[in-house]
Amino acid sequence: MRRDGRGGGDPWHIGVVADAQRSAEIALRTFVTARWVMIALITLGWAVQRASPAAFAQITSWFPPPPEPKGTAAVLVILALLNVATQRWLLRRGRVTPTLAGLHLILDATALTVLLALSGGPMNSFTTVYFVPITLATQVSPRWTWAVSAYCLAMFASLFFFSPATEHAHHAAHDLEAHLRGMWVAFAVSGALITYFVHRIAISLARARNELARLRDEATQDRHLAAMGTLAAGAAHELGSPLGTIRMLVGDLGYMDEEERQESIATIKSEVDRCKHIIQQMASPELRVPTLGRELAAWPLKELPQEIQGSVGEISVTVLMTEAFHDPDVVCGQPREVLGQILRELVANAAEACRRREGSSGVRIHFDRVGDHVEVFVHDDGAGMDTDAATAAFDPFFSTRAEGQGMGLGLYLARAHLRQLGGSIELSSKPGAGTTVRVRFPLKAQIEGRGAVRP
Repeated sequence: MRRDGRGGGDPWHIGVVADAQRSAEIALRTFVTARWVMIALITLGWAVQRASPAAFAQITSWFPPPPEPKGTAAVLVILALLNVATQRWLLRRGRVTPTLAGLHLILDATALTVLLALSGGPMNSFTTVYFVPITLATQVSPRWTWAVSAYCLAMFASLFFFSPATEHAHHAAHDLEAHLRGMWVAFAVSGALITYFVHRIAISLARARNELARLRDEATQDRHLAAMGTLAAGAAHELGSPLGTIRMLVGDLGYMDEEERQESIATIKSEVDRCKHIIQQMASPELRVPTLGRELAAWPLKELPQEIQGSVGEISVTVLMTEAFHDPDVVCGQPREVLGQILRELVANAAEACRRREGSSGVRIHFDRVGDHVEVFVHDDGAGMDTDAATAAFDPFFSTRAEGQGMGLGLYLARAHLRQLGGSIELSSKPGAGTTVRVRFPLKAQIEGRGAVRP
């Protein structure tokens, strides 16, 4: 799957395309409304002419000259049919695109040019209506806004070729007076239409902002819920090992001699204490969901290796710390129990890999501090993994262990927790050569906004 914002499966690309289509749909609905308004106004004028010719003559005296009936009627019929087709085959079926919306604006500008040419050409006061498609184009895209603006300018210029100079001279006196009065009416109508549609655009933007705020709140809640789930799953994962040991020893107690039984009872008590410790960790304030990604009480960084004690059994573990890491004055503001849980899981996985390969020398852990970040390398020379297994290692419920010996959530939860802490985890492995896991996280919690961790 491509992640550069251009691939078809990229979430960012899909979101941008969806927003563009939604804007185009809103714009096209606005265009249809504007056409119906224009058709209604012209139809109303004709109705007034039929009902009261004297009143119509008084009204048209403000606009030089009266429109040509047949041509105007043909344009109105075409626009009405275009509106019906747009509503039926585009808007209802969700087939609107920015390109279609822009082409509709070009058609509107063309129809307006024809109507103006049939009613006085450049002397018609309603040439200011060209501002309407230009304003509506801002709802589609900047590119279409420039294209429609240039097209309207060309169409306005073409009007000067439709009216002969002799006709202009013949009607000069009448046209000038009517033109001045018509400019006032045209300004009022254009201003009202532009104000209305720009207001509609502003309302749409406000709704979009409110919807975005709602989605952000839901995303924050989902992130907290996911964090809660990963913590709970982490506890269940850690409890699985000691509970499995207890179950095995309890089943064998009846077949042991007294010395073995006492050792097993001691082991059971130790595993029960371990279970209690895990549960207490989950109840710790620093593991509560709202605290993830927030600044906590600082603790000495050099104590971090203590979290892995007693988690690998008989496998040899070598711990190395650089001088920078071992500095007693360096403190960490991240939740210690979460980091301990991550390290124990990684060391346990490394020890299990060592058990599956004879002659393994054990696990090596290297702690280092680079600036304000901590780096931990967990290396084993165990069985290792092939390329496919290493690629799927962080997938939930994926495990290389035998059936029933693991939930396949360890690395998945480790990566989820590290993301909450602003860190990262990487894995490299080869069959028969072992595995190296690199963990990196900041010394201080990375806070953004209301406590959400930066992804």
